[in-house]
Amino acid sequence: MRTVRGKVGCGRVVRRPAAAWAAVLVLLAGVAPSLAARPALAAPGCFGGKPAPAPRATGDQWAQRWLDPRRLHRLGTARTVRVAVLDSGVDSSHRQLAKAVDRGWDLVADEAGGTIDCVGHGTAVASLIAARPDGDASLVGVAPEARIIPIRVSENATGSTRYRDVTPGRLAAGIRRAIALKADVIHVSFAVGSGSAGLRSAVADAVRRQIVVVAAVGDDTVGETYPAAYPGVLGVGAVDQSGQRWTDSGSGPHMDLMAPGVNLVAAARVDGHVAIGGTAAAAALVSGAAALVRGNHPKWTAAQVAEHLLATADGTPGGAYSVDYGYGSVNPYRALAEPIGTPVPSPSPKPMPAAAVRPSPEPGMPATTRRALLWAGGVGLATALVAVGYAAAVALLRHRRRVSG
Repeated sequence: MRTVRGKVGCGRVVRRPAAAWAAVLVLLAGVAPSLAARPALAAPGCFGGKPAPAPRATGDQWAQRWLDPRRLHRLGTARTVRVAVLDSGVDSSHRQLAKAVDRGWDLVADEAGGTIDCVGHGTAVASLIAARPDGDASLVGVAPEARIIPIRVSENATGSTRYRDVTPGRLAAGIRRAIALKADVIHVSFAVGSGSAGLRSAVADAVRRQIVVVAAVGDDTVGETYPAAYPGVLGVGAVDQSGQRWTDSGSGPHMDLMAPGVNLVAAARVDGHVAIGGTAAAAALVSGAAALVRGNHPKWTAAQVAEHLLATADGTPGGAYSVDYGYGSVNPYRALAEPIGTPVPSPSPKPMPAAAVRPSPEPGMPATTRRALLWAGGVGLATALVAVGYAAAVALLRHRRRVSG
């Protein structure tokens, strides 16, 4: 998503020929090309119809290697977890999403549904969370047994009106609809430059109901964005293949976690795959991780789920905590596999001590190698990390920065 001077946009979605996937290194800059410009098929609800199926991506892909979702699935399941995705809708006809998407709500048409996606962004984001495995396809979601609740909040994708209909009021309505549809996790792809009493109230209501709220901090943003800046929300930024903060990732005191957000393989409208990037994509990976933790610990509060993700994050160049990297890069494997302590409140807000965080060695190396090195430090370090991390995380989520609106 992009938030500049109060205007809102979304992450970039790019179609590529099948032969080009292996050579893709950098996501194209600028506004995503119009997907409707491709040869169209009949598609009620979208002007110009749907595009023809995109090429299928197979083989190695850096973010999939980094998070290694297929290995995650041996440790936990999100079968009973419902994840609401506030975006442009989700195309439930895609073969990797057909069995994952429930009936949601379309705020554009003000009716039940949400399974129309005229932009392609919501489909891509949902697939990063819950795409089912499909043979040799590169893509598999972080939590492929989770259920997706599509909340369609916008369809404007081009020109000067790009995502202008995404307002604090629209996001508040989407969050309240997600609550009504019994979401366990709410993913918000959009960031707005100013909050509102209504949006703050909707977020607070979700938190009170023990719903984990994950929001992108925005692309090319300066200062706090909403709903990421509200108390109880996990604000997510993006890192690249080297583990460095993505150049266009927003930053600020509302930053909590990082995740891969550059050149990710995701589901295209209809079928096939596209490349997607941005903090919305990164937030989707965190939402998937939250779904796995919630599935493994159904009696935990939303704060406990969030705290555990913070406590088990990999170290980043930002150190123990920074406004550029938050508490580090999400590591779903550690969140599922490491010793679990009982979260305890901290008497006062303070950053996690640097000694409690082990920097992730060579972030770009295969995930199994990174994890072997992380585990080499022994159970003592892991236990200390969780204990200290919980205390700091509770303080962070209970005493978030002062916000306007």
